[in-house]
Amino acid sequence: MSAAPPDTLPAVTLQRPVVAILAGLLLVVALITTSPIAYWLIYALAAVIPISYLWTRHVVRHVRVHRRLRNKWTTVGDVLEEEFELENLSRLPVLVVEIEDHSEVPGYHASVAESLGSRQTKQWRTRGTVARRGMFRLGPADVTVGDPFGLFSAEFRYGRENTIVVYPPISIMADVMIPAGSMVGTSRSSIRTHQVTSDAGGIREFQPGDPLKRIHWLSTARRGQLLVKEFDLEPTASLWIALDLDARVQAGFGDESTEEYGVKIVSSLAYQLIRDNKSVGFLAMGSERFLIQPAKGLKQLWRVLEALAVVQAKGHVPFGEFLSSSAPALGRGVSLVAVTPSAEPTWVVSLVQLAHRSIYPLAIAVDAASFGGAASNAAMDVAAKSAGIGFVGLQKGVAFTAIRPDATAMDREARQRASWPVAAAMA
Repeated sequence: MSAAPPDTLPAVTLQRPVVAILAGLLLVVALITTSPIAYWLIYALAAVIPISYLWTRHVVRHVRVHRRLRNKWTTVGDVLEEEFELENLSRLPVLVVEIEDHSEVPGYHASVAESLGSRQTKQWRTRGTVARRGMFRLGPADVTVGDPFGLFSAEFRYGRENTIVVYPPISIMADVMIPAGSMVGTSRSSIRTHQVTSDAGGIREFQPGDPLKRIHWLSTARRGQLLVKEFDLEPTASLWIALDLDARVQAGFGDESTEEYGVKIVSSLAYQLIRDNKSVGFLAMGSERFLIQPAKGLKQLWRVLEALAVVQAKGHVPFGEFLSSSAPALGRGVSLVAVTPSAEPTWVVSLVQLAHRSIYPLAIAVDAASFGGAASNAAMDVAAKSAGIGFVGLQKGVAFTAIRPDATAMDREARQRASWPVAAAMA
């Protein structure tokens, strides 16, 4: 990115009003004493003030700022790096150029003060370790220049902004036994799906809304009408991961909070399951609804991580109510992992109801009491297990080992997706 000063000249402001007071006092002294020294000082000020003003006015029109983000994606704990270039197109030197950056990325600061000679260009890099997941703004920046005497200054805003997505760390946690769905096997499924799978089940007439990439051109040419491919649901059951983002049941602060533990659990499960060639989907309800249909492969892992980068525990829907309302979207014969710190028994009831719909649930209960919360859900394992629901209890301090899996493939995928928007919530 690059930027130049605005078309309208920035206002030049007097930084040291004491100069005007001093000039007035010298004038009074000169008139009273008729001292040659006083007159010489007045003449010097009379020359310095306009020269400083014109100097500042001139150089602010010839200063250019360029900045480029070297990595448009990163994960928590990685180093964010930007390249800056400061250019003076004037023959006059600029003794001080201050760049005050207003980026929002926690743990990253790009404000600097530099000096430039006549027609000089300086380049440097700024680095900072990213401390928090999310979508953050880089820029704008205020650029201030002044004269050699420090009497005047002029400021313009480098208004270009960039957005960077900070993904949550991919972690490895202790293996969790996921209940298998009812569609496990090697036989071909006769259930049709809108998702593209490895099993092509036939062709049908084109319907409004069908993607063009699914058109079977050979059959279309042979029959003289648009025909699209149909796909069968793969025989291996899909797995959904549901995350509780109800603000009322969260506890802890920062990285040591139930919200961040939930995000790490989901990223860990998604990575390990996709690594094992499982079809994984994700759903959550915070301030907005997130629903990512199950799929396999690295692209699906990126979709889940994109959602996890921006989810926040600002929801107001009880987890049990959310699970019940999501039942139609889950389908039948699938597995469901529900991650929650809630101690309300309604979500256990909802999981039992889902089990009656041929959905195979597992509860991962993050104990809010260990984070300083008022209520613990550790005792809910009895009710869950008595109803045939798998239950895994986790407390504060559980070990997560951050990894960087398949760095080359992930970097290649990141470059392909750099210009894509962050995964939006889909109702």
